[in-house]
Amino acid sequence: MAQDRQPKGFSLLFFTELWERFGFYTLQTIIILFMIKGLTLSDDYAYLLYGTFSSMLYLTPVIGGYLADRYLGFQRSIIIGGVLLTIGYLLTAIPSNAFFFLGLSVVIVANGLFKPNVSSIVGDLYKANDARRDGGFTLFYMGINIGSLIPPLIAGWMVAHWGWHSGFLLAALGMFIGLITFILGRSRLRAIGALPPASPLRDRGEALRFYTLFYTGIVVIVGLMLLLFKFPRETDILLAIASILILLFVVYLLLRQKKTERNRLLACLILILISIGFWALYNQTFTSLMLYADRNMHKEFLGITIDAEFTQFFNPFFIILLSPMLSRLWMRMNSRGSNFSTPTKFSFGVLFMALGFFLLGLGGHFFSQDGQTSAWWLVVSYFLQTIGELMLSPIGLAMITALSPKHLVGMMMGVWFLTQSAAFAIGGVLATFASVPVGTSALESLKIYDRAFLIYGVISLILTVISFSLIPYLKRLIFGDKGMQPIK
Repeated sequence: MAQDRQPKGFSLLFFTELWERFGFYTLQTIIILFMIKGLTLSDDYAYLLYGTFSSMLYLTPVIGGYLADRYLGFQRSIIIGGVLLTIGYLLTAIPSNAFFFLGLSVVIVANGLFKPNVSSIVGDLYKANDARRDGGFTLFYMGINIGSLIPPLIAGWMVAHWGWHSGFLLAALGMFIGLITFILGRSRLRAIGALPPASPLRDRGEALRFYTLFYTGIVVIVGLMLLLFKFPRETDILLAIASILILLFVVYLLLRQKKTERNRLLACLILILISIGFWALYNQTFTSLMLYADRNMHKEFLGITIDAEFTQFFNPFFIILLSPMLSRLWMRMNSRGSNFSTPTKFSFGVLFMALGFFLLGLGGHFFSQDGQTSAWWLVVSYFLQTIGELMLSPIGLAMITALSPKHLVGMMMGVWFLTQSAAFAIGGVLATFASVPVGTSALESLKIYDRAFLIYGVISLILTVISFSLIPYLKRLIFGDKGMQPIK
């Protein structure tokens, strides 16, 4: 039906994000295994380095969103970020440890300019109270996961045949295709995401001064990020302090808004804080769960032999399978006036995360053989976690664009991704519960993983109870006295 069709420009952003995610998830698929096997780091140190990289990766979108809101506009930010991401991936492909960490540093800065601003443009495609928003973001999220579906199928094979750095070259290729896709199709967006009306870049002299400072700042920040990799434990502390300072700045801006906008921003912040716990647990996918699959999972599934990298296929596969169903469900429930509120969807999302970890921990404890478990336990756990992800992540993106004041959408989208920064830092620490000493037998390592997974399940369950208890208060903040209707 016509009312179910997504706005013009949606498909462009869908495919731009798809290819960017292809590049990013190629990196994600192999990075922890490269650190363990290629750089021969211990589990603990590799987890800390990965947490540092991922935390910084999602800290910079706050700055990138702010610059897009005030100066660059969303379109220009995406192009600059895309160029830098391509360069960063190419640097990681150079067979040198120094270039590997330099490339990661460039990727961190580039992600700040790219990541929040594609989602912000998607939000700008919809008018206020557009019933297609939640469904549109769910479909957009499906595009993200189509991009992340293919790397697990081929990255392990490429690394086995041509070495680790062939995987990083594949990441650069994916990002380059995404960049060209956006540049060639951006005319469909017209003025959406162009220079902000009050941007000083409309003046040639101001633009020259800004870009001089801007690109100098990029070089300085890349150098700083490279330095921080040498001190991962201290960096986690600095990132925690930076996250708190940024949230305090957001609270300052919140207090300057009118009552309705202030209450909605407060609701956003509370849900963002809940999502930190969710993402800290979800991010075990790339650390403890990846090494668990490498060490303690039977390598046969449905009659085929799979490797640890292949297990990264299941999450995006389930997202692609379930996203259209949930998108249609949200729109149908919305038309009947029975849609769940955003806080309710968040709460169910955390609950499904808890179920996934309890299943995995109990399955390994009771149904293992010689320290090996069937791949089915991990697959079903990913299925439950994916349902939780779809109840929280795309709905969170839609929430930011629906509840934030127009002049703060880019920055608040950055704050949403800031939760990933805090979550990766926390997730890196949580992953150490699953650290396996060198020389540990399969039976002993499985006991370590089972205990860790049950701990993750308990943490998720506690967060679930807190989240459900906050639903009535959050509804009052969002809707005032109306309180029971979902976000349109």
